[in-house]
Order: sequence, then structure tokens, then C-alpha cells
Amino acid sequence: LGYSHFDPTATQTPFNNCRRIKLGKDGRYAFHSKQPSGYSVPPGGSTDQLMQALGRHGNRPAHVHFFIEAPGYRALTTQINFEG
Repeated sequence: LGYSHFDPTATQTPFNNCRRIKLGKDGRYAFHSKQPSGYSVPPGGSTDQLMQALGRHGNRPAHVHFFIEAPGYRALTTQINFEG
């Protein structure tokens, strides 16, 4: 498999567009990102079949994931979505 099952060409390098961000002593951080595109679940797959059975679409909006970890704390996974 390539970077993701959403990359059928398997041409992306491992961890493409993934970065580790370290916080400053004051807890601040900053990042820059290219705006990603939205995508759909793989057509004909089990998730697509479930979404169709529920009368819903399987489209995901453009988004960026954040996986936040710190010693002594539970890990947090969240995302921000882009308009449009």
C-alpha cells in the first residue's frame, strides 16, 4: 500500500504532508499548510455501502488532522475543516 488507501497511485512518499510540531515554552505553536481537497470513501466499499443504506453520502470535507500527545496525558485526535 501507498501513503493511504485514498492514494490509488501509491506515488506519495511515506508520511507525505505529515509533520511533528513542537511547542514553545509558552505553549504556542504555528503551522502552515496547503489547503487539502475533500474526498469520498472508496466507491463500492463497505463504508460506501453503509452510507448508501443510511441514505447519506460518503464525502469528507477538506480537513487537516491533529494528533496531540504529551507525557502524562491521554492522546487527542482532532481535525479542522475548511470551508468550500
